[in-house]
Amino acid sequence: MKTLILATLILHISAGSIALIVGLIPMFSKKGSSLHNRTGLVYVYCMITVAITALLLCALQPLQMLRLFLTGIAVFSFYLCMTGWRATKQKKTGPATSDRILTYVTLATSIAMISFGVYLISQSTNAFFPILFTFFGALTGMFAWKDYSLISKPTEKMHWFFQHVTRMGGSYIATFTAALVNNVARILPADAPDWAYTISWIAPAIIGGVIIRQTVRYYKQKFNATKVVKAALA
Repeated sequence: MKTLILATLILHISAGSIALIVGLIPMFSKKGSSLHNRTGLVYVYCMITVAITALLLCALQPLQMLRLFLTGIAVFSFYLCMTGWRATKQKKTGPATSDRILTYVTLATSIAMISFGVYLISQSTNAFFPILFTFFGALTGMFAWKDYSLISKPTEKMHWFFQHVTRMGGSYIATFTAALVNNVARILPADAPDWAYTISWIAPAIIGGVIIRQTVRYYKQKFNATKVVKAALA
C-alpha cells in the first residue's frame, strides 16, 4: 500500500509541476497555432492525471482536512480545464452528453463542499478551512451552474472562445493555488495568524480573476473593432 501511495504521489506532483510549466506556453503563444494547441493538449492530459491521482490519494490515505480540500480543488481545476478544452470542440455541435454529466457531477461536488464548510462553521472549528471550503465550493458551483443554464440555450457566436480563455485560465489559477497551499507553510513564519494563510490561498483566485476579466475585455474590444472595419469595407 505504501508503495502504491508513494507512486501515486510522485505521479501527482510530477503531473502538477509539468502543468504549471507547460500551462504558461499556450497563454503567451499565438492562439490557434500548433504550439498553442500541442502544449494546451499536454496541459489537459496533465490535469486529467492530477485529478485522478488526487482522488486516489484521498481514498488511499486517512482522511485529513487539507487533503480533502486539495481533492476538491483538483476536481474544480479539472472541471475548468475540461470545459475550457471542450469549448473548442463545441463551436457547432454544442455540449455532448459527457459534458452534461460532468456539469451535474461538478454541481453535486460544489454543493458538498459548501455543505461541509457550513458544517464546520456550525461546529465552531477553526475558521480557516470553513472559509476555504465555502469559498471554493461557491466558486465551483458558479461555473457549473452557468454551464447548466446554457445547456439548452443558444449562445453568442464567440462564446466558445471566451469560454476557452476563462476556463483554461481559471484551471491554471486553481492548480497554482493547490501548489501554493502545499508550500505556504514554508513561506510564512510559523507564528503567522490564520487570516494570513487564508488570504494567501484566496488571493490567486482574486488576482487571477481580474487578469482573466481584463483579457476577455481586450478580446471583446478587438473583435468589435474588427467587425466595425469589415462593415466599413463592405
